[in-house]
Amino acid sequence: MPLYLLPLFPLIGFVLLICFGRAFRGALGGVIGSVAVAASFVVALLLVLNLSGPTHEVLWTWLPNMAQNSNLKVGLYLDRLSAMMCLIITGIGTLIHIYSISYMRGDRRYTRFFAFLNFFVAMMLILVLADSYPLMFVGWEGVGMASYLLIGFWYSGRNSEQSAGALREASDQEGVANSNAARKAFIMNRVGDLGFMLGMFLMYKAYGTLVIPELMQQGEALAQAGRSVIELMCLFLLVGAIGKSGQLPLTTWLPDAMAGPTPVSALIHAATMVTAGVYLISRTHFLYDLAPGASLWVAWVGGLTALYGAISALNQYDIKKILAYSTVSQLGYMFMAVGLHSYTAGLFHLLTHAFFKALLFLAAGAVIHALHEQQDVREMGGLHRRMPFAHLVSLAGVLAISGIPIWSGFFSKDSILTSAYEQNLPLYLIGLLVALLTAFYMGRWYFLVWRGEYRGHAHPHESDAVINAPLGVLAALATLGGFLNIPGFLGGSQALSRWLSAAVPFEAHELAISTEWGLTIAAVAAGVLGLLGAFLLYRRQAITDVPLRELSRNSLYLDQLYDTVFNRPARGIAGGLDLMDRGVDGTVQGIGENVGAVGHVFTFWQSGFVRSYAVSMLLGTVVLVGYWAVKALGGLG
Repeated sequence: MPLYLLPLFPLIGFVLLICFGRAFRGALGGVIGSVAVAASFVVALLLVLNLSGPTHEVLWTWLPNMAQNSNLKVGLYLDRLSAMMCLIITGIGTLIHIYSISYMRGDRRYTRFFAFLNFFVAMMLILVLADSYPLMFVGWEGVGMASYLLIGFWYSGRNSEQSAGALREASDQEGVANSNAARKAFIMNRVGDLGFMLGMFLMYKAYGTLVIPELMQQGEALAQAGRSVIELMCLFLLVGAIGKSGQLPLTTWLPDAMAGPTPVSALIHAATMVTAGVYLISRTHFLYDLAPGASLWVAWVGGLTALYGAISALNQYDIKKILAYSTVSQLGYMFMAVGLHSYTAGLFHLLTHAFFKALLFLAAGAVIHALHEQQDVREMGGLHRRMPFAHLVSLAGVLAISGIPIWSGFFSKDSILTSAYEQNLPLYLIGLLVALLTAFYMGRWYFLVWRGEYRGHAHPHESDAVINAPLGVLAALATLGGFLNIPGFLGGSQALSRWLSAAVPFEAHELAISTEWGLTIAAVAAGVLGLLGAFLLYRRQAITDVPLRELSRNSLYLDQLYDTVFNRPARGIAGGLDLMDRGVDGTVQGIGENVGAVGHVFTFWQSGFVRSYAVSMLLGTVVLVGYWAVKALGGLG
């Protein structure tokens, strides 16, 4: 089965929906978009079941005669790493599409929303299937463009069709905020893209090729480029990964990206775009294995970002923003793992995170939908009685992300912490602290939303089957997904890690069983203590504001810092240039007006009346005759 079918189906869906959207009224547009992604999921599943080794398909020549008569061809490459990513993208993407059929019902641009979702999935598939870095960059930029369209989808607000003054004003304000969030994501990602491009340029200079299979085949010969050159190109690629995955210091766009519709938040924050940085580093493991300095940078960026995201999530009030900062933190875990060369551990957490974070976002969307767009957790509470199904699946997501046995996050997070303990004790301690904070802020999220008495003013209700069905599937995956990779000391064979080892290195832990048990108990204790702390504060009715209140609510003032250092000087320079431009325009306009004034005098004679022209000719003749007469009289005298 050809690989190009994977991105082809969602691309066809995109073309149909964006070009002939008016022909697909009502839910039909959502059905077509969902079927397109579901078809890609079936193709991915069949390819994985028949995958005996890497498959490389060359489609056509792209850049001929790049150097030394070599050609850069457009090709797709499927190994076990890209196969896992394709299953995640198409599987989770299908569930989110189905969920959106009901969630987006009534939106005036319903069909266009599914067109953008299809385009996003297609570009993400091109990114992970690319056989070369330039083609990966095409997908990289494609998902950046799609995320811009989806984050700012409600650029005119959700109530744009309302005519009432107050509603219209609120809608306009929301639209401005959404547009700003989309621009912020687009611009900050361009900063990271510069690093990706510089890394590609340096790689081509060093090796003469950008085709991934060719680079992997060189093996130890890659080291001939020199340690400093390899470190530099890996650091450049890290900048690109930081931008796309919202890591420090380019992290502030990711929490604001939840301005888009909730299905967009689930798609971007859970399983696709934000994991592209983790995929890039894992795909380029053959270089990072030769660059210990750059790898250490990856690990520390991940560790510090995990801590930053956890602290920022502690005192947020927006039901989705808490989850958005949680995504920042969990991505930090993944970066920490791949930076320590524990690629399979990082990819395992990428998989389980796709399950439980998509579940949590979609459950939050069900709450928002039921509360008529209310997103403040202080206006919620007691929803377990009114939305019992959404409550149960949300509880599964909270237990999974908190690392409680038997839920999936327990297995994947424990694997990362064990790797960190083995290689870098300070990072292990940071990871353990983040596990405690994660359980605490997710416990706070759970108790504020689901327990106690209802504090809002809407009339919440359970969602329909179209929304609940994807939630049920994701809850099952979040609960049981960890059993794909049971560690050896628990009697498992680490099946997923060994399966992935054909594509990325697999480093088995060399610790005593008693030590592994101790580390597991410590990780579980951190999760239990975090949830217990949230419960005790909830019982004392002191859970709305917790320690580090202002620091957390303002996300360690990182946005304010950027505004002071970059935005204000830029606005000042722009204002000065604007004044200068206005001055130049005024000068040029004044010159033009003066010249025009002279010409304007002569327009009095251009009246279009023949009598006026005759009188003018007569007067002119009189003047000339008079002049010559005076001159003749002067000559006689």
